[in-house]
Amino acid sequence: MISSFSAGFDAIRKRPGLVGLLYLVNLCVAFTLTVPVYIAFNNTVGPSGFSGDLAHAFDLVLWTDIMEKAGNTMIAMGGQLLWMIPLYLVWKAAISVGLVHAIRNGGVRPFWQGVGQFTGRGLLLGLYFLLILLAWTGITAVGTVVLRMLWDSEAGTFWIFFAILPAIYVTGAALIDLMHDYARIALVVENKPAGRALLAGIAWPVRQGVSFALYAAWFFIGTAVLIAPTVSSMTIVGIWGPFLIQQVFLLLRAAVTVGWFGSEVHFFETRRESPLIASTEADLPLGDVPEIGVA
Repeated sequence: MISSFSAGFDAIRKRPGLVGLLYLVNLCVAFTLTVPVYIAFNNTVGPSGFSGDLAHAFDLVLWTDIMEKAGNTMIAMGGQLLWMIPLYLVWKAAISVGLVHAIRNGGVRPFWQGVGQFTGRGLLLGLYFLLILLAWTGITAVGTVVLRMLWDSEAGTFWIFFAILPAIYVTGAALIDLMHDYARIALVVENKPAGRALLAGIAWPVRQGVSFALYAAWFFIGTAVLIAPTVSSMTIVGIWGPFLIQQVFLLLRAAVTVGWFGSEVHFFETRRESPLIASTEADLPLGDVPEIGVA
């Protein structure tokens, strides 16, 4: 595990261009997704004359009053999800398979080649895991109802909704995400169809229990980088200061993503069973693979 964890940092060090590319792609997609949200908020809050007050400190009472008068604008924003969610799913599928392709076998392959070659199957694989996540959500909801019936008290309500339910749901979602990671890696590294990659990803944590520790290590790093901008922006006054801090952490998040996949790809390649018949591109010497695109 230690060598695979170190391989993630090696991937960041060896592929700074890949980190920068991932940062720019994330920035473009985030801009595309947030512009409609900004317009909705501006149309809702702007005419009220209290936009400046809400920008400095959120006031729940003031926000409730604004929603009563201009809430239809915010409700209409929900229709934007019809194109936002598919864009997000395609974006995540494309980036993940592109990263795995770029990092595998020493990391000399182009990112965009992986995007073009594996995004279709990666998207289908993502839909499979989305259904699994929805099923887990339903199971958790049913379990919550049953537990609430058995523990009908104020203390029970607190522990169920603020401790037991979040812990169980997040643990299950993290396990599904871990399986999804290795399913994507199997899809790219072993060139599997989406269905076989799904089965490989589900079986991987059972076969390789150490993968839990590797995932947990990067999970805590990623969570820290995700939370840090919010904590930092609370102590900085002004607009440009928090904006620049957020850009730094977005770049760090891109680096963490590259390192996370780098570790898991290395772990997969060192622990997977050797194929009986040598594959084509996967077993070529590193020097035989053409290096195209962003390094």
